[in-house]
Amino acid sequence: MASNYDTSVVQGDTLKFLFYLQNPTGTTGYNLSGCTLSMQVRKGYYPAILISTYQTYVPVGSTPASYPEGLIGGLSASATGGTVYISLGSSYTNQLVSEATAKYDIQIKNPTDNSIQTVLRGSLTVLPDVTRI
Repeated sequence: MASNYDTSVVQGDTLKFLFYLQNPTGTTGYNLSGCTLSMQVRKGYYPAILISTYQTYVPVGSTPASYPEGLIGGLSASATGGTVYISLGSSYTNQLVSEATAKYDIQIKNPTDNSIQTVLRGSLTVLPDVTRI
């Protein structure tokens, strides 16, 4: 079952957050070695207007990850520990309509059995900005 996390962002700002995945027993971090993580942000469930899409492969034995940088953003994760970093870049949040709500989710594709699991989903409330740089 996916966890739900609703958040907000000022239109045109970079949104960064992280989350930790635990293994099914809940005792240690999820081993993401060889997994592919995918994330999409859409203006709503229906119609399905795509705002941004990210995908990353987590190499076996990769070292701790950090936030993706830049105007576009992305996903980053470490093979062990279950840490996932998310950055939704300003070039994408600028496309969102202020005072609206977008939807997102993050899925993991397991290399062992090719199963796909949604691990995080939620709403993204877009707040209007005042300063325009």
